Formats: sequence, structure tokens, C-alpha cells
Amino acid sequence: MRSLLADGYLLEVVCKEGAEKRHNSWYGTWVARAVAEDGRTDKMLVTSRSILKVREFKTIVGLVSFLAEMGCTSASIPLLEGGRERHAAPGRVAPPRTGPVLVKDS
Repeated sequence: MRSLLADGYLLEVVCKEGAEKRHNSWYGTWVARAVAEDGRTDKMLVTSRSILKVREFKTIVGLVSFLAEMGCTSASIPLLEGGRERHAAPGRVAPPRTGPVLVKDS
């Protein structure tokens, strides 16, 4: 994922299961994928190359930790199922189009 971000891809967080607050923590299901800025090419984050299971994040804390490890300096997290937010690693020449993304899935 780091090398794709360095090559100009954006990191897109997709909410697969709406978030809910339990006590003082938020839980849901999010996945991360690398998308080209034009949105035409995407690559999913998987747990390992041999099993190819999509990596899911179940807490906002875990997701924010991952974003920070990828070099993101802010975190915008969709709370509703189907929501998407894009993030860019710092150091890009042109400012990316980050934030909410309207996407129609079939």
C-alpha cells in the first residue's frame, strides 16, 4: 500500500457495515483500497498474498492507526454503510481530491 501511495494512488476507506458507538468506542466494518486518482484502477488491501482475504478493520481506533502508519496526517471515516472517504499520503506535488466520494455500485 505504501508504494502505491508513493506512486500517486489515494487510500480509500469504504464502510461495509455502519458504525455504532458502544460505551466509548466505535465499531463497524471498514476496508481500505488503493485507487487511482481518476477512480478507474483500484487495488484491495488483503491480509496476505497467499490467502487473498480482504483485510477488514472492526474499530475506528484500528483504522486510524492503519491510516497513520500509511503516512496519512488526517483521518476522515465514513460512519454509514456504503460511505467512502479518500486520503492521500503527504508529499504529493498536486493537491489530491480527497474527502467524500459519491459512487454507485451495482
